Amino acid sequence: MVGRMLMLGCMLMLSGCVTSALYESDGKRYVEPINQVMVSTDGEWFVVLGIRHHYVFPMPEELQHTFESGFYPQVRATFGGFKVNNFNRISGRYRLWLKPEANEAQRAAALEAGYQLEGRTVLYEGEVSGKRYSAEGFDAPEAIHTQALNGSYSITVTEALSPGVVAMRTAATPLAVLADGAVVLAAIPLVVIVGADIAINGMPSLHSP
Repeated sequence: MVGRMLMLGCMLMLSGCVTSALYESDGKRYVEPINQVMVSTDGEWFVVLGIRHHYVFPMPEELQHTFESGFYPQVRATFGGFKVNNFNRISGRYRLWLKPEANEAQRAAALEAGYQLEGRTVLYEGEVSGKRYSAEGFDAPEAIHTQALNGSYSITVTEALSPGVVAMRTAATPLAVLADGAVVLAAIPLVVIVGADIAINGMPSLHSP
């Protein structure tokens, strides 16, 4: 499972993570550079590490099924349309599709797994939702920087705040760094995504050559 989850990079409610302090915000759209994208070794979570925020998402069931399947090496993925509300809940959309070189058996397996046929393209579209945390005080280990992405990437987020509603202050990240440099989420190790055909906001794939 871990090897396959390396192909990819619920609302996380951990006691002590959410602060009660509030701040006023009129909403805005911002673009934040991405340092790294990681997944948990149990395949349950994926995390986008920005320079100011960490975005924690539960792994959508369809993504889990995809990366447990025999056709997963032929899958490309893209994420976009991210919005965050007053309570730092973030949501967006993802799109999976098979590369043109996928063979008929792989295409048939994907269709059986719930993918749809759009012209000649076999694809699946869904939504992700999770939570935004502050990255302040997080000292990323050297491995995060040495296993760099293959270019400059960013995530575009729209703060879709309700008028007249006071927004909750962004909670501290639930990520921690152990003495050996391992990054964990609630004691679950995270690993860097490698060799993936994944794009965020329509940008080129993160670790592909």
